Amino acid sequence: MEEKPPSDASKPRSLAEIDFPTGEGPKPHTARFLDPREVEKHFAPILKYAPSPEQRWAQKANASPFPGL
Repeated sequence: MEEKPPSDASKPRSLAEIDFPTGEGPKPHTARFLDPREVEKHFAPILKYAPSPEQRWAQKANASPFPGL
C-alpha cells in the first residue's frame, strides 16, 4: 500500500485566514413580562394532581429501611 502524506484538513487556520464577523454585534434580549394567569393556564395540565407533603409522607409510613444500612 502507498503511504499518503498527512492531511491538512484538521490543521488550525492562521488568524489571517479567519473571516471575523463585522457589524454591530449581538443585541441584548428585551425583557419579557408574562401574565401570571397565562403561565398558570399553560402549566395547568401538568399540575393536575400535586400531593401535599403530608400525603407524600403517608405513602412512606409502612416502608422498611434499606437492608444495607
